[in-house]
Amino acid sequence: MIRGSLASLASLTVLGLASSALGAPPADGPALEVVALPSPGASAVDVRVLFRVGSVDDPPGKAGLAALTARMLGDAATAKRSQQAVKEALYPMAADWSVLADKEATTFIGRVHQDHLQAYTDLLLEALLQPGFRDEDLARHKDQLRAHLTTTLKAASDELLGFETLNAVAFQGHPYGTPVQGTLSGLDAITMDDVRQFYRTHYTRPRTLLGLAGGFTPEYQSRLAGRLAEGLPATGATRPDLPAPPPVTGRHVTLVEKPTDSTGIHFARPIPVRPGHPDYLPLAVAASFLGEHRTFHGRLMQQLRGLRGLNYGDYAYVEHYHNPPGTSQPTPGVARQQQLFTVWVRPVAPDKAHFALRAALFYTDQLVREGLTQAQLDLTRDFLMRYAQLWRQTASRRLGFAMDGRLYGIDSVIDALVQGLPALTLDQVNAAIRRHLTTADLHVVMVTRDAQPLATALKADTPSPITYDSPVPPEVTADDALIQTYPVTPASVRVVPVDQLFR
Repeated sequence: MIRGSLASLASLTVLGLASSALGAPPADGPALEVVALPSPGASAVDVRVLFRVGSVDDPPGKAGLAALTARMLGDAATAKRSQQAVKEALYPMAADWSVLADKEATTFIGRVHQDHLQAYTDLLLEALLQPGFRDEDLARHKDQLRAHLTTTLKAASDELLGFETLNAVAFQGHPYGTPVQGTLSGLDAITMDDVRQFYRTHYTRPRTLLGLAGGFTPEYQSRLAGRLAEGLPATGATRPDLPAPPPVTGRHVTLVEKPTDSTGIHFARPIPVRPGHPDYLPLAVAASFLGEHRTFHGRLMQQLRGLRGLNYGDYAYVEHYHNPPGTSQPTPGVARQQQLFTVWVRPVAPDKAHFALRAALFYTDQLVREGLTQAQLDLTRDFLMRYAQLWRQTASRRLGFAMDGRLYGIDSVIDALVQGLPALTLDQVNAAIRRHLTTADLHVVMVTRDAQPLATALKADTPSPITYDSPVPPEVTADDALIQTYPVTPASVRVVPVDQLFR
């Protein structure tokens, strides 16, 4: 994922309120951090308030508390007015806000025309600093989160189901291992007192990052940052350091059995690389070569879909990709300190699933074994430098990616990418691939019907020949002869009924 803005680098400022030009900080604690992307000619202002609070802060037995608390601020009553009254106040402004809750951060995202900036700001601060915490709002949001776990994941979206199951097995016993939305038992255990306590101890000044973009003045920035800082506690709960991801040795396959007409395939392994790491850019190129999200230039997409017609999408990632069914571009606001290298192959006809898994492993192994050629590096680099420009088209996205860069301890990930790619050498890329990518040790998740016959075939490495309805090129036939017996050799295979997940 690419974060930040090349054009806004000169105007990007990360500021504390200790500066006299911005007003004095509150006397009882530190100043508020601000990321500002001013554009004096713009008629609108984008506001993002990010709290370094997420599902990793959920206490034991209360999975979903961070997500519930975020919703109780972003879509609920305030101390002064009902949820409906909040919406009615926003309607004449043609404005609204949304909340994005993730593992390590929760972001409130809004946009308003300058004509309504003051009224909008007052209402947003009322929601964030004076929440109503009404029982009907808590019940409504619990029901919505339960519906996500029971209906969206288990029935409506096999893509999200495979994605969440992959995270659960790759991060088993780790704070990342539970869906942001929580679990059914966790949601049942949460009380209003839990929400109030979580808000008081986690929504604090040191955990807050304010972002502004567009047509705002320095005086507005100072005033908003000051009011927000004054309304937040100066201290609160501290987040413990995240443990390392559980190591994986061998290939471990989880088959999620559910009634479905297709099979989805995901596999992943933890990598100690994130934006700012020396190997981030080389691995971003490697993943793009294998398959950029919803594009056709990748090796996996060309081989599995283009030449063989096996499925719809074949992609690779070295960062978390948010809400894949609903997004076609990376989403700012989901920065994570720990990442996975993942490959997605879906949806596949069930009778071709074994072959599709082998094909994805075959071409990924080919990359690891042979690396890129100079021509492949040049082509992929050129594509990635151009395609990344699409990810920062709006001021809000530029602001969000700049704030993510702040969380990673760098100025702007997208600037580092665009500026760093031209100097990237073939040796650097191939060395990073050899250091971090392998299919020998990984987790595989397949969402499928009739899982037991597939489990038996996987355990036995039964050949999986494939036939086509129309002729294919000779090079495809030659590769297929190798792929159909390419060893999966799993260290373990287990079948999990879908109704047992996320309880």
